Amino acid sequence: MNHLPIFPLDVVMFPDMRLDLKIFEPKYLDMVAECFKEDHGFVVCRIIQDKSDVFCQTFESVGTLVRIVDFAQLKNGMLGITVEGIERVRVAFPYCDANQLVRAERQAMNAEMQMATEVEHEELVIMLKHLEKHPAIEHREIAYDDASSISWRLAELLPFEGPEKQMLLEMNHPYDRLDEIYRLLDKYQK
Repeated sequence: MNHLPIFPLDVVMFPDMRLDLKIFEPKYLDMVAECFKEDHGFVVCRIIQDKSDVFCQTFESVGTLVRIVDFAQLKNGMLGITVEGIERVRVAFPYCDANQLVRAERQAMNAEMQMATEVEHEELVIMLKHLEKHPAIEHREIAYDDASSISWRLAELLPFEGPEKQMLLEMNHPYDRLDEIYRLLDKYQK
């Protein structure tokens, strides 16, 4: 399916990242039902401008295709779902369907090749190993010898601002992303 639902959030999703969501709006409940019925995901895009009118709501043109990996009825009556990032995608030609759900054409972005981490990125690998030990972080399989895996997890876990995380999502090379993470860390230390 090339035209997928868009779920605008004030968060940047990365490949392999997991996120818990509470679904209560009818259009998004319908979206979840459609995703199960037609066996497809939806795209999470970071909101640029949040307004109550969906036609004024703008979102980034690069997001992450996600799949629902778990769901449960919550005590408050909402539907809780857990989504996992699959791949980065570019979204184009957004429109609202009859239920006011935003949909857009999904355009695949080049997949990153598995590349070994470089010696100059070793400090970031060590940082991620320390972050992974924190009890608040759900343990996941991390390929410590893969620059993409390292860069995605650091981009997810480090407390960068939304526009900075979006910039990291849009970068097309893991070494560039790791270099930018170094630059951002240096900026925050000053």
